[in-house]
Amino acid sequence: MKLRKISCAVVGIILILGLFGTIFIVRRYIIDQEIRQQEVALNAAIDAVISARLTESATSTDPFGDDDVVSILLVGLDTRSGETVSHCDAIQFVEINRAQETIHITAVPRGTYAALPPGTGTTSSDYYVSNSCALGGLDFGIEQIEKILGKQADYIAVIGFSELVGALRTLRLPMTDTVEWLRHRQGYAIGEPQRAHNHSTFIKQMLIRFTPTEIRTADRALHYILYSFINTDLSFTQAKKLLHALVDMRISERPEIITLSMRPVYDVQDIEYDETTAGSYVQGLIVPISHYLNPKDYSQLSESDITEDILELIATKQDDLEFIRWAWDHKLWYQIYKDEQRLQTQYDLLFSYLGRLESTEARQAVLGDYVLEMDFLGHDEWKTKGEALIVRELD
Repeated sequence: MKLRKISCAVVGIILILGLFGTIFIVRRYIIDQEIRQQEVALNAAIDAVISARLTESATSTDPFGDDDVVSILLVGLDTRSGETVSHCDAIQFVEINRAQETIHITAVPRGTYAALPPGTGTTSSDYYVSNSCALGGLDFGIEQIEKILGKQADYIAVIGFSELVGALRTLRLPMTDTVEWLRHRQGYAIGEPQRAHNHSTFIKQMLIRFTPTEIRTADRALHYILYSFINTDLSFTQAKKLLHALVDMRISERPEIITLSMRPVYDVQDIEYDETTAGSYVQGLIVPISHYLNPKDYSQLSESDITEDILELIATKQDDLEFIRWAWDHKLWYQIYKDEQRLQTQYDLLFSYLGRLESTEARQAVLGDYVLEMDFLGHDEWKTKGEALIVRELD
């Protein structure tokens, strides 16, 4: 397997969109001629810092092998606020055949039997592949997943719950309803396998909907933001080559080239995701069985409850430097529902996180990504604050 530069951080369903990551050329700031030369120089310095974040590696190679096929293991880790153990909550194996112009997606239900590390004090009911990631670490979990698949992945793409929420927000999909649709399993006759298959159908629908028919410079900002949500060993250049291959396949015109399967095999249904009815669909499944469900289940919490819990957690651990790093790495703020609270929390964590970084280069890299995101999303006030932090670094 190629080098895995991943961290224990998605539902894997949105990850393939991140493969569209391409270089986002930051727009040049339009300066009025009457503005002082000093301000012109200042903006040029900020622009240089941001542009430096997007420099391509000259050593990047074609991700496709000699057989013109690339395989990517998409792993979603269910790490929520305050949790330090990550289960492999969603597992999707995507094979893209450039020569034959086909895409095959294989789902692995998280309850599939898998070996666990010795000496973990586990019982027979613990031998699930989801637990192999939590108890043995992500590398160990990936080894067990590949044994189940009978194949090794060329590349790994990992995303956490907060990053998934951020991706859904960026794509302007209904966040709460979509997450509930992706997470639900109790209302199905064959719960966990059906949920895993739903993840595959969701990937297929997103590929059909969001794969462009041509590569446009205007879309590069979106692709870069999505790419930033993922921990992956795919470089930007490799992701760009994947994008070209997907565009050439004309997926929206030929959805039949995307096929789905599951390992092990189960009898499941193809259930279409509809963003306009996803919430009501899940409620229709939950109501008849609600008296059987655990009231503490995360999906039963209100948006205000979730936000309150996260803000309280951050407030109590604001001086815990290890927590600050964890919260930043997992993009914890994306689970906050109200825009201003979320943006303020993101900035506060940014400010605290910068204090943990020893090198100027590392701080500028983080700030560059922050300003890019604020600029693309149209949050001018927060973009200006980010630029001010860059200026402080340059002084």
